[in-house]
Amino acid sequence: MEFIVKYWAYLLPVLIIQVVFQIIALVDLARRPREEIRGLSKPLWVVIIIIFEILGPVIYFIFGKKYDAGDKN
Repeated sequence: MEFIVKYWAYLLPVLIIQVVFQIIALVDLARRPREEIRGLSKPLWVVIIIIFEILGPVIYFIFGKKYDAGDKN
């Protein structure tokens, strides 16, 4: 607990980045039709994004989202 209090100023930006990144991934997942999602079902992607914190959204954007040549997102 002392560690958290001592380094709060350094941990807060990381926490904010993590939450924002998770929200972006979850919104992207919610807006995409099922045909544009690779691999797992949407509920499983939600679990991965939430449980794996920073790595979850990275895994989703690399492996779960289909990219087309004309995709500008």
